[in-house]
Order: sequence, then structure tokens, then C-alpha cells
Amino acid sequence: FALGKTRGESAVAVILDRSFSMQVEGAQESLWEKARARVDEALLVLEPEDTVFLLGAGPRGQTETLPGRLAFGQAVRDLEVGFGTTDLPSAVRRASSILAGATALNKELFVISDFQRSGLRLESEGAFPDLTGDLDPEVRVFLIPVDEGPLGNSALLEARLEGNVVDRRVHIQAVHHADTVADEVAVTVESGPETLGEAAMTLLVRSRETVEISLTRLPGEGEEIRARLSRDRLAADDIRYIPTVGGGGISTWIVQDPAQPSPFLPLALSPDENTGQFEVRRVSPDVLITANLGDVRLIVLDNVTYLTREAVSRLRQWRAGGGALFISLGDRVDLRYYNDTILPALFPGVTLGNLLGVDEATGSSYTLTARTPGHAAFSGFDAKMGEPLTGASFWRIVEVRNDPGVHSVASFGPGLPALVQSDGALLFASSLDGKWNNMPTHAAFLPLLHQSLDAMLLEGSEDRVRVGERVVGLVDRFRVPSGADLVCLGPGGLQLRVTTAPVPRGLELTSEPAPVPGFYTIQAGDRTLVQRAVNLDTRAESDLTPLTREEMLKVFPGDRVMVIEAGVSLGTPVREARYGREIWRELVGVVLLLLMIEGWLSRRGVG
Repeated sequence: FALGKTRGESAVAVILDRSFSMQVEGAQESLWEKARARVDEALLVLEPEDTVFLLGAGPRGQTETLPGRLAFGQAVRDLEVGFGTTDLPSAVRRASSILAGATALNKELFVISDFQRSGLRLESEGAFPDLTGDLDPEVRVFLIPVDEGPLGNSALLEARLEGNVVDRRVHIQAVHHADTVADEVAVTVESGPETLGEAAMTLLVRSRETVEISLTRLPGEGEEIRARLSRDRLAADDIRYIPTVGGGGISTWIVQDPAQPSPFLPLALSPDENTGQFEVRRVSPDVLITANLGDVRLIVLDNVTYLTREAVSRLRQWRAGGGALFISLGDRVDLRYYNDTILPALFPGVTLGNLLGVDEATGSSYTLTARTPGHAAFSGFDAKMGEPLTGASFWRIVEVRNDPGVHSVASFGPGLPALVQSDGALLFASSLDGKWNNMPTHAAFLPLLHQSLDAMLLEGSEDRVRVGERVVGLVDRFRVPSGADLVCLGPGGLQLRVTTAPVPRGLELTSEPAPVPGFYTIQAGDRTLVQRAVNLDTRAESDLTPLTREEMLKVFPGDRVMVIEAGVSLGTPVREARYGREIWRELVGVVLLLLMIEGWLSRRGVG
């Protein structure tokens, strides 16, 4: 102190939680506002020569190195709460690695968070990890909670379009993280200011509940619709953006033999002159050779005998650009030709075997059973493994063998897949023209067909993109105009860069990570190539139960860890922890001087 030094230089790692749970509205202010106030206190503790490392608390959190208090203050001044999730173990590991490489005498870790239990990514309840295991024992840890204790919260987990053109609805699943029942919680489905449907839910104690909301009209494909839960303290997880691929206006070609056309599939997909979900056009196989398939979203091969090699080549290219294919078999199908030519090109991983059953309805028949009961195709069917889905009888079927990449959705019995699905492709191992079964005249035909096609159209796309992930789409390379500027447009005028990569099935478009929820489109000029609905990961963040102070000290054990409670200033405990290290440079200088004097005296023989 006599030399005027007040303290030693410090390396300070600050983990600042900006996950969407920090948007919680507290009794007087949000948790984020509390966190910002704590950051302002930390600024007063720091010295100009300190090095500060600012880290996010999420699984992909970025690290910023800031040379001193002023730079740290400037960096956090414009920060806002985000929409990501908390992963404290990952954040602490990054901080540990950074501090291990620092040369300052004082090394400190500040963690400013609501300390959700879910942020620990616990594998089992009560199995608390030791997050200080990788930290240098000399690092002092200051835990700064900004929670308001256990808070009840409800969130939307899922919202998806279901049903058919006659009965269009939205399936809603909500979760209730509270020890009390929430009666008559309102749920609405909206398109802009228009309400398309609404319902009430009773959310039981710490439960998941579902409701089906019937819509007043059929949403159009690409229409931006959302589900909304009655607002509570955390509004961010009360909204779910709903992808509308399959919602309406899907250009669909049904390929049939013009000499023996079947009315069942065209009527099932478009019963009222293309005013419903699918815009249907019946075509003969020869049309595929020269027709422009650029705007066709779905092609159905309905008991098609043969396709020319030119038609198969065109369809292969169309599939590469993201086209969806549905194949139903029948008495006109040449099984060997399908195995040799059609399936390897259009539905790899599927092989047809023997024709089983009898020529016409008798006492012996197969039944359709669920292989994957939770599949979206069976919504409303109360499907159970191995139990009949419908009362329909199937007296003629085809053996199907599928590779691991193709999953069996339904079956006719052990080892007899009935409905197989892969990336943008679906195959039914019997006919849908009434010759091999009575399925087309059965009540289950319409909902099962529509829901199976919807699930196939949605697989691996819009319904699974979360904040922090990239918007990805596969398109036909010929749909991207030469020299066109590609951009991904998001909510509020947000623009993300897009990169392209040629792949065997076409051109893969990939955006930068989506930072906020909402609808995103990848554009080439005025042309929309890809649309995605991006949602929050509510499973990982919506339970607002915080760690108790005792649990915090289990997660951060050791005598160099301090929990700084609300209302306690950061200044006093932090300065007291640094006491005794303030004149280290001067002490080192004195020691070096004494060593030099001792060396000089020893050379002169003074002892």
C-alpha cells in the first residue's frame, strides 16, 4: 500500500445468462433487468487494467475478450436477452479453459443467472455435477442468482396441422410447470390479426395436456399461422409457429393408366374441384417425359405399370430438388421392373418381394396395424402396437423389405411392412383402387391418407427447426436463377447469409443460425425457395424451478466459492476476497532486488 498500489491485476470470466427464461417478469422487474443491474455493480469492482472474458450461458455461447473495464462496459451496454437455452456445464468448461491460460495473479469467475435446474442438463434427478472440477483451485467463484424462487409457468410444446380438407384442425400440446392446477387456459390459433380457432385447456399439476382446435378455414400453403397460450410471466414460450406445408394449395399429380383410371385417390385428395388441401391433376405416365415439373410438390404413382427411362430420369431430378413421392401398388405393377429401375432411382432402400394373399375377398385377409403408434399419421386413431387400426380387410399385399434408413410406419403382420416412409417418399404395400382391399370405402381411409401424406411432407423440415439452428433446404439447382443473390429473411426484417453446396439430390441451401423464433424464407430475388417455422426449445428452458442455495454449493463446491444473495453489494465480498494480493508486483521486485544484492555480495566474498 505504501507504494500506492491498491490491488493486483485480475483475469475475470463473466458468464452472463441471456437465455429466454431471463425474460420472466418478476414482482417489480424482469430477471434480465436484475442481471443488468448486477453487471453494473461488477463494472464498479473492475479496474482499468483487468482483462474480462464475457461468455454466454448457452450450449453455443460465444466468448469475447475485453481489455479492461471500459471495454466490458461498452460490450454489455447494448446486449439484450436472447431466445437460446442455458447450458451451465458447457459455459463453465469454456471459462475454465480461458482462465487456465491467463497470467494474472487474481482469477475470478462471475456467474450471473437464474440458475434453473434444467440448465444443468441433469441425467437424473439429484445427480448434481461438480462444475468446479476443471477449474484452477486458485480461481475464486462468485455465484450471483437473479431468480425470484420457484415460479409456475405454462408453455406450448407442440402445434401442428392435422386432419383433412373436411376436418382441418391443429393439434396442441402444452406443459404446466407448477404445483397448482391452471383452469380454463385459453389457446388460440391465429393468422395475423385473424383468429382461426380457439379452445380452453385445464392444465393439471406438472402435467402435459393436449387439445384439438378446429379451424374456421383451411390455411394456405406457406401461410404464417401460430398458436398462442394465455400469457403468463414468461410470454416467450406461449407462442408456437406452425408450418403449413400440407396446409393447402399443394400442386399434386396423380399418375394413372388412362385405360383403367381409379377414382378413389383423386376424390380423397380433392373431393371438391381443387378447393381443398391438394390441387390435383390426373396425368398418364407418358406426360412425365416432357412436362415441366418445377412447380409440382407431390407426385402419386397409383398402380402404374411402367415408366420410360426418360420419365424415371426426370423424376429422379425432380426428387433431387425436394419433390415428394407417394407410391401405391396394385395388380398392374411389374414388381421386377420396380426393383430394377423405379425404386433404386426414386425410393432407394426399398425392395419388393412376393405377392401374397388371394385374388379376391374371402374369409382370409390381412389387417392394418400400427408399427410406430406415435406417428403423426395415426393422430386420433388411439393406435397401439400390433392392434388393428381399422376394420378394413386386405386380401392381397406385396412383401416389402426396407433398409435401416427407411422406417416402417404400419404393417400387415410380423415382417410385413404395409406403409414405409423415408426422406420425402411413402410407399403403401397394397392397392388403393378397391381391387385388393376394401380400404378406399372404409371410414379410416380419408384421415389416414391425409395424415400420412402430411407427415411425409413435413418430415425433417419445418417442424423441427429451433432457435440457434440453421435454416436448411434442398432444392433443384435449376430453381435458383444464375447469379441470383440468396438471402434468408426472418422476423422484423432480419437478414441472414446463405451458403450453397451441391449434393447428389440437388442444391443444399444453409443459412446462418436463426437467432429468434418466427418464420424464415430463403429467397432468390422474388422467388421463395425454402420456408421454415423456427421455434423455441421449450423443453429445456420453460421449467423455472431454480437451484436452492444449498444445491448451488453442491454444484460449485469448495471454500473459494461464494453465493452473493440479492440485496448484497458485489463490491465488499469481491474486494475482501482479493485482499492480500494488492502489492504482489512490488513484493516480487523487492525479492529480485535482494537476490541481486546477495549475488553481488557473494562475488565480493562477503559472507
